[in-house]
Amino acid sequence: MSMIEHVKTAVLWLMIMASIVLTWFVWTYQPAYEELTEEDSSYIEVEDIGETKSFTEVLYPSKVIEHDEEEQAWVHPAGDNYSEMMSGMQEIELEAMYSVGSSHAPGGNLSFTGIEFLFDEALKAEWIPFLFEIEEEEVLINNIDRIVLALSEREGVSDVVVRFIDMDEEEVFESETSLSLAQLESFSEGVITERTEVVPRVFQEDDDSIFQPVTYVPDEPMNKQVYTYETTDISPEGFIQTLFTDPEYVRQYFEEGEDSSYTDGTRMMDMTEGGSILNYVQPDVSGTPGVSDETVVRSSQEFINSHYGWTDDFYATGWREGEATDSAEFTLHVEGMPVFEASTGQSGHYQLEAIRSGTEIIEYTRPMFQLDETPFEIDTSVELPGYSELERYIEEEEAFSPDIVEDARIAFYMSRQNSLVVFEPSWFVYTRGQWHRVATSEMTEQEVPSNGLE
Repeated sequence: MSMIEHVKTAVLWLMIMASIVLTWFVWTYQPAYEELTEEDSSYIEVEDIGETKSFTEVLYPSKVIEHDEEEQAWVHPAGDNYSEMMSGMQEIELEAMYSVGSSHAPGGNLSFTGIEFLFDEALKAEWIPFLFEIEEEEVLINNIDRIVLALSEREGVSDVVVRFIDMDEEEVFESETSLSLAQLESFSEGVITERTEVVPRVFQEDDDSIFQPVTYVPDEPMNKQVYTYETTDISPEGFIQTLFTDPEYVRQYFEEGEDSSYTDGTRMMDMTEGGSILNYVQPDVSGTPGVSDETVVRSSQEFINSHYGWTDDFYATGWREGEATDSAEFTLHVEGMPVFEASTGQSGHYQLEAIRSGTEIIEYTRPMFQLDETPFEIDTSVELPGYSELERYIEEEEAFSPDIVEDARIAFYMSRQNSLVVFEPSWFVYTRGQWHRVATSEMTEQEVPSNGLE
């Protein structure tokens, strides 16, 4: 046998042995599997910053007025006192409603004993079983602008009745209760911390109706507390996890300044105003949207519950349902009082807003900071004039006439600088569909703290 044949034979045996060895490795190979932990997953569990709220916890009166015959007093919102009174309603058992026509129609000369709750927007009839103990079929009114707990003026009925007032339909419905006069008086006992005498005021009188949009304004000067809070920024990570179907495909894009955007190619989450406001948009891909069985306030409350929850005290203050989209607004309240304006000019710093198309929330806007639990201990207050004096000031100094004012309220003006926010009580008037602040610092002297923020 030649040398070449010996070499070929040796090579062949080497190939055979190599094949046997490789086959043995393949058959005996054990992959180095590691248990998949939460850290390895694309999902990052983020502790909820907020809390879930029940539907009744987002409903809140704009004013609470105590009536003692011809005298009225504004119950100042303080802490949770309005919320506690709303919770107290849920324990009141109501009999079936009955119409009393235009009796007890709101007006400047209406006199009774009881407590009146006014709301920013008309409540829906379907919400009443959430607020009181009453069967749904016993609710006969369509919309409720005001709720009154009043001492009954008729014989043969319960001592205390609850009145529901619909301003558009010009109807008043009553329900009897098992409450006594003593229970009516104790309803607010321990909850009402401060009262101010007010006068009824009809800003835009309707000559063709006995149902007048009466409101109540203080006519004497008063001192109101200024509050200063430290804030904590909220990370967008939790919203990425809850607002996007598959967070693994979300990409971040940086814009001018500290603004940025997150998108998965379909949905978009913009961080604007230096990252202090979140605006989330998802397109309506359903074609012809369906019709939701729930009101937009209820849909928005459930959406916020399941998308990182509620931070601070936000309450429903506005809602609209249209042909194309519906919207709901929830306004920040500090010590029970709403914020109506901010120095930044951005409502996204003090409001949550949700927009619904069909059955889906397609847009969501909210602030990306939250207040510390307690304010700084700085004793600062401002003196606010009574409305009559304010009206004279508007006539002399403002660019609009007092004749076009539709409402007037005391609320907070928010100033934000870095991580500090200051909430200053101010007069606001409602004209042309929005609230306007009337700066009254020139009319009254402000107490300046000797050891606090200016």
